[in-house]
Amino acid sequence: MSAPFATTERLPESVPSELVWDHDFDTFTLEGDDPFISIARLHDGPPVIWGTEANFKRPGWILTRDDVIREAFIDYEHFSSERPGMIADMLGEPVLLNPIEIDPPRHHQYRKILNPFFTPAAIRGYDEPVRQICRELIAKFRNRGECEFVDEFAVPFPSYVFLDLMDMPRDLLDQFMGWQDELMRASDPMVRVAAARSIYGYLKQHMEAQQANPTTDLLKGIVSGQVEDRPMNFYEMMGMFYVLYVGGLDTVYSTIGWIMQHLATHPELQQRLRENPDLLPQAIEEFSRAYSVVITHRAVTKDFVFHGVPMKKGDEVNLPIMLANRDPEVYDDPHTVDIGRKPRHIAFGTGTHNCVGINLAKREMRIVVEEFLKAFDNIRIKPGETPRYHTGRTFGLDYLPLTWG
Repeated sequence: MSAPFATTERLPESVPSELVWDHDFDTFTLEGDDPFISIARLHDGPPVIWGTEANFKRPGWILTRDDVIREAFIDYEHFSSERPGMIADMLGEPVLLNPIEIDPPRHHQYRKILNPFFTPAAIRGYDEPVRQICRELIAKFRNRGECEFVDEFAVPFPSYVFLDLMDMPRDLLDQFMGWQDELMRASDPMVRVAAARSIYGYLKQHMEAQQANPTTDLLKGIVSGQVEDRPMNFYEMMGMFYVLYVGGLDTVYSTIGWIMQHLATHPELQQRLRENPDLLPQAIEEFSRAYSVVITHRAVTKDFVFHGVPMKKGDEVNLPIMLANRDPEVYDDPHTVDIGRKPRHIAFGTGTHNCVGINLAKREMRIVVEEFLKAFDNIRIKPGETPRYHTGRTFGLDYLPLTWG
């Protein structure tokens, strides 16, 4: 575990040598055919380690077990979401992703603005439009006998749902996804900065147009939102627009790619779900556990000792949610998808920062599985082809050629 060539910056004196993990995190997770198996090798070590290249080659703590990851999510007094190195630094403007980069008690004020639009009852109202988007996309390749699932479905499906919610033009999807990909995955920090600023420029003009004439209930709720008995200011609103953009275009597309790859390689589960559609809700819970795609982050607020590990104010903490949800101390045979498991997973976070869009995301996933199993028999990976994937802050598929019938 030692790191003889690590610099002082990458290996502070306060870090015990036995906790040093001198690897590039992204390279490590790309080793092998399955990134979820690759990253799970960290379960063989301590529950808290110091990575010399943990996040875009920056050093920081990596939590590797369910209990410590859950604790960091909940303990906002020691692990703050209001950390440096995020959108504000890239933009040079005081924009926090709102509300996910804001700690309690202020967090609750902003969350109250969004909550009414993402309750289970509110999401039921989206059911038919979401299903219609799904069917429109399927119709484009239904009679062809094959599709490249990522580009032809996984990317446009949740993106169209998001764009319709935000009343943004679908014909700009390729531009939006390009910016998103550069923001989330580019290794060159200046490329990430340029993408962040391009997104900001578009969202700024869109928000200003909505302030003058809001075109959906959600947008009206944001631009007229009140915190502490006052209207939100420009940067607070921009942070809310920005978080919906980032959340709406990446996580669901990544998750449904893994779900469809799993179904394509497990025909018995396909058939079981076709014959028992009432099992779909619990299947989605198990898929969410097994294919948790996000690595989120916190900053240490003050010097303290966490599970025997000395942490210093300002240290970056990485929370790979897939490590919590595949922890062998919590789940028997964690790499097996068992829809009878009924897991208490944290795929959408936990505590105060539980994802505001959780109900919409689960509904989208369920509709996708429902409609694909209804439309196609014997879905499988096209013979002779191999899926491709990426890791980074989100694990997702880049290429998934499917055939059926």
